Amino acid sequence: MSAPPAQKVLAAFLTVLLFALIVFGLGAAFDQFGHRGWGHVVGLGCCAVMVVAGVVTSRRDQ
Repeated sequence: MSAPPAQKVLAAFLTVLLFALIVFGLGAAFDQFGHRGWGHVVGLGCCAVMVVAGVVTSRRDQ
């Protein structure tokens, strides 16, 4: 059974907000040491790992 379209949109929106929180949160944490750019890179890397893991898991379930 598929989820309603509004539920899919809400899930996508909340996922984007979570990824933004991770990226900018790590940027702020790394800024304490004077390396905000590296924090953004690490945050993007974490989000990429989560996306790849989700895609691999969804393909395995089919």
